Amino acid sequence: MCFKQVNLLLTFLITLTGFAQSEQKGGPIHIEGLIVGAENQTVELLNKNIGGWQNAYYTAKTDEKGQFSLDTAISVEDYFFLKTANGQMVNLVLRPGDSLRVYGDARDLLGMTNVLGSEDSDLLNVYLREFRSFKEAKDSLTLIARKNPELTDQVNSFFNPIAQNFYTYRNTFINENKRSPALVGTLNSFDQQKEWSTYKQVVAMLSLSFGQSPTVQGITAYVAKKDGQMTAQADAAAKKAAMFKPGTEVKDIVMPDTSGTIIKLSDLRGKVVLIDFWASWCKPCRRENPNVVKAYEKYNEDGFEVFSVSLDKKGFKSRWIAAIEQDGLVWPYHVSTMEGFSTQAARDYAVNSIPFTVLIDAEGKVIATNLRGPRLEEELQRIFGH
Repeated sequence: MCFKQVNLLLTFLITLTGFAQSEQKGGPIHIEGLIVGAENQTVELLNKNIGGWQNAYYTAKTDEKGQFSLDTAISVEDYFFLKTANGQMVNLVLRPGDSLRVYGDARDLLGMTNVLGSEDSDLLNVYLREFRSFKEAKDSLTLIARKNPELTDQVNSFFNPIAQNFYTYRNTFINENKRSPALVGTLNSFDQQKEWSTYKQVVAMLSLSFGQSPTVQGITAYVAKKDGQMTAQADAAAKKAAMFKPGTEVKDIVMPDTSGTIIKLSDLRGKVVLIDFWASWCKPCRRENPNVVKAYEKYNEDGFEVFSVSLDKKGFKSRWIAAIEQDGLVWPYHVSTMEGFSTQAARDYAVNSIPFTVLIDAEGKVIATNLRGPRLEEELQRIFGH
């Protein structure tokens, strides 16, 4: 499904769920139960859309056995949380007219609670228990690897089957509960950058099964907004890729050098040129500079030149010049308007992060982009034959 189709689907779902909510009638809910360890205390019913985490939607008292009874009304279906005095919470999926029984242990309300009368609440908590166990294992192993880098391979070997088992469980859970509001519990287990398409599918399922929920409507709106942003990013990436397709002639760069003299990139026609966008404050740029110096010293006599475009800002000219000297950037072509990423060259070359390099041939046409370290050396070796 293309971005445009997904946006149309999400727009339709937002419209559909908004209409459904306007037609929905509220109703009473009844929750009773027993929570061990919460005797003679209060339990709170929370909803992040009504009162947030600070103001309880409803508060009930437990007796000397930990029993409680809660009667109130809700205007719309949504996700609620039952919270004990010690901060433990259990998730509830509530619709007007629901009657539930909750039996749990205040020491670990998520891990040791049964919810009767709401299959969706039970499903949601079952999934969240599995996710908590997985995340605890992941966080623990990540910490071990961070403190002991030499154990990274062993940690990864141990963790990979754990991750595979969990994601198999997650995907099975989604497939078996496509019409359940409990799917909301799976959303935090997605890597949105890598699994955006599946994330959107789950949100679409939630919109159809629990679309009157303000929580689901908020998530649906978030997806529509992010989808638009990702479409714009994809369009920009495609435009940039076309701009730097090998054989494409680059735009000229006309800027002042360190002394204020205007120089042009086109003055270097006849040479193989590395256009290097960098800045004195950019640590990755500074780490890469020795590789560029090495390439320059080896291939300059063969016709290789470097044209450095600094994205330093106004007031930092002395730092720019000092960095040139400190890093031994001995080539004469250093230019900057001291405007940072707002400089015309950065806009012309769609530079949004540095270091960014473009290698061009003697006719000013693109050979490759972002060549660094060994890759730059290999390309120059191919061009010059040594």
